[in-house]
Amino acid sequence: MPDQDKKPLLHVLPAILTGAAALIASLTAVYVNTRGDRQATPQQAAQPSVQQPAAAPAPAAESAGPRTVHLRLDRIAVQHDGSVGSTDWRFAVELDGEPLFVFQQDDLDDTGGRNVALPEDVGSNIEITPGKAAHLAVKAWRGSRLRLVEGEPDAQGEGVVAATGALAPLAVAASKPEKGAFVLYFSAASE
Repeated sequence: MPDQDKKPLLHVLPAILTGAAALIASLTAVYVNTRGDRQATPQQAAQPSVQQPAAAPAPAAESAGPRTVHLRLDRIAVQHDGSVGSTDWRFAVELDGEPLFVFQQDDLDDTGGRNVALPEDVGSNIEITPGKAAHLAVKAWRGSRLRLVEGEPDAQGEGVVAATGALAPLAVAASKPEKGAFVLYFSAASE
């Protein structure tokens, strides 16, 4: 009689798969939070300068001339990729009207769980003049095999790099957001 009360393996398989998925998700979260290969976040990079207010001559020396800061793109949050499925995009970043860098980001997807892209080695050194903010502009073109002439950008956005190097998340969007909308997260670290 006990064999008749036993459920077939097919009946418990969804529970086993759900448990395995939860285990993988939690192990991934632990790995991402504890790995040591990430660079310091802007908040961590800013902490040493906060602890130096006792040295008054250092800030005065910094205010005398421009300083070099490494502006780096950390991630792209995709709100709308502009098409069905994933889409390739090319981004051009300008600082005060001058080209800074251009990069291609393939397979951007607005599907939940896939809507964050982590570009590799995208950034440049910039000069920041104390007391003067810099204007940052991002232009984006959707990848297309049919496009023969580049033309106007499909999406664009603007932001300001503060004199301290701080930059709020920058929204880049088409005139109709469903044709392409992103939020770019930059960090700036002193060289």
